[in-house]
Amino acid sequence: MKSFITYTIALLMLVSAAATAQGQSEAYTLQECRQMALQNNSSVKIAKGNAEQARQVKKEAFTKYFPTIEASGLAMQSNKHFFTYDVLDLFSIELIKKGLFMGITAVQPVFAGGQIVNGNKLAGVGAEVGELQYEQAQDNVELTVEQYYWQLATLKAKKRTLESFIQTVDTLEHTVEVALEAGLITRNELLKVRLQKNELRSLMVDLNNGIDLSKQLLGQYIGMGDQAVDIVDETVPEEVPEVPFDIFRDRETALPATIDYQLLDKQVRATELEQRMAVGSNMPTVGIGAGYYYDDIFNQHHSFGAAFIAVSVPISGWWGGSHAIKKAKIAAENAKIEREDLGQMLQLKMSSAWDDLTAAQRKMEIAHESIGEAAENYRMSKVWYEAGMETISDLLDAQSLYRQSIDQYTEAYGNFRICRAKYLNATGQDIQ
Repeated sequence: MKSFITYTIALLMLVSAAATAQGQSEAYTLQECRQMALQNNSSVKIAKGNAEQARQVKKEAFTKYFPTIEASGLAMQSNKHFFTYDVLDLFSIELIKKGLFMGITAVQPVFAGGQIVNGNKLAGVGAEVGELQYEQAQDNVELTVEQYYWQLATLKAKKRTLESFIQTVDTLEHTVEVALEAGLITRNELLKVRLQKNELRSLMVDLNNGIDLSKQLLGQYIGMGDQAVDIVDETVPEEVPEVPFDIFRDRETALPATIDYQLLDKQVRATELEQRMAVGSNMPTVGIGAGYYYDDIFNQHHSFGAAFIAVSVPISGWWGGSHAIKKAKIAAENAKIEREDLGQMLQLKMSSAWDDLTAAQRKMEIAHESIGEAAENYRMSKVWYEAGMETISDLLDAQSLYRQSIDQYTEAYGNFRICRAKYLNATGQDIQ
């Protein structure tokens, strides 16, 4: 039986090499598809832009520590004097027909209720969120590429299997034609072989359509527009991979490493800072400043400097401010509750992903066992058919079961690779 399986695998590799030699487009590896998607995918570009915006907001918030400098000026020219006064009808006094006033002030905030400090911290949290969301977008894109890639790889592997069996049926058809000409069998035997061949050809049409669509989906996702993208032929291992315990992570340990949970942490931190800012907005603000002024109104040049202290107390602001503080406090408490609840959901997601992965590995083992049984059944069916102890229908059925078992194993392997990537993503590990 081992020699029979080896022969089949060799035939698959031969057909694969022939298909590769006839290929007209460049074939990409999984790593190349990932890199192209990270460079070209729109969601990654948007997340990168949002992260840069958050960094600019952080830099803007830092400028609030510096003095506020303002310059102002006023120049006027009137067709009449601003002030005219008659003195006992003897003469008139006319004042200010033109003038010039200029000044510059600088105010350094001394105390703002913690709004500047907390505002900078909040902007820093926003920048960290932007970076995490950018990283999350990259992880999601890599996971999607993994899914598209292995879906396409599975279809291509199934096509190679189908091509090998079509060749086998072609050989069988020729053998049956010779036997028919010799009068050893009836024409029904040949008709059954040709019906089987046509069924396989119909399956090939569906497979080709699925492959073409998968190539277009992958091409669009990695930034190639409407250009179909081909991938290298992936080898389905003869031996079933072991359960990948090397990537297993304890849920409690893995949770803080996930981006989703880190974003929940940042949300809690942001609401706490917003609560502090709500308190600070209802506290007095103090600033010290200095200014230099110049005026020329009475045709006299006059300049002077001044220093001052500015104090602002939002007395009436406390009427609504107390409610704003309570609102911010409730929002902070809700963020903590949400973190706890969603954290538990993330742990359940990890467990589910691990169950899916181990189930996929088990299904590979079952499919692999089926291949061995179907291969032996097909081998014995050929022997019995050649000995005249079995009909052509039985042989064709055995061949069909053998092909289906190989397809099931191929699908199981593709699903195993996808489940592996999903588990790595769920536990905050890099997809490899």
